[in-house]
Amino acid sequence: MRKSLKSLLLIIITSLSSYFGYADIVDPAVIVSHIDIHKDNVISEIENRKSEKIYLKAGNEKFGLNHILKKHSRNFFPDYRQKGNLFPELTNGKQIIKGIENVYRNGHDNPKAYGNKKVLQHTIRLNGKNDTYRLVINEDNEVITFFRLRKS
Repeated sequence: MRKSLKSLLLIIITSLSSYFGYADIVDPAVIVSHIDIHKDNVISEIENRKSEKIYLKAGNEKFGLNHILKKHSRNFFPDYRQKGNLFPELTNGKQIIKGIENVYRNGHDNPKAYGNKKVLQHTIRLNGKNDTYRLVINEDNEVITFFRLRKS
């Protein structure tokens, strides 16, 4: 009951902020982590300098924003088993999306690319810290994952 009330409040707040023109104040990560959104819903459409587009979808445990939050961030889905906190502490969803945009527009191909996935890598400033991030995109131009590389 408590989670459904939280979800209802988020839907109302999101709807009202969109209606009044303040949709950009709502953090997509908060929405994805509290409301069951279909995995194919596009969270962000990102274009590079060549006018090529990729799509960050809500996703699930294997791809998209859901995957990124569950597997790589401690700020969302706290009870989910993670591979580690691969973002600076308190990084929000909007910052993650800006990071994805930055790596997609400015990143270079990673020599570890494999199969039908495109792997880009770039050093960016995310939530006040400079680090190298990796972005993995599938053949359908969907974001599979995005994370900070571990320091050696």
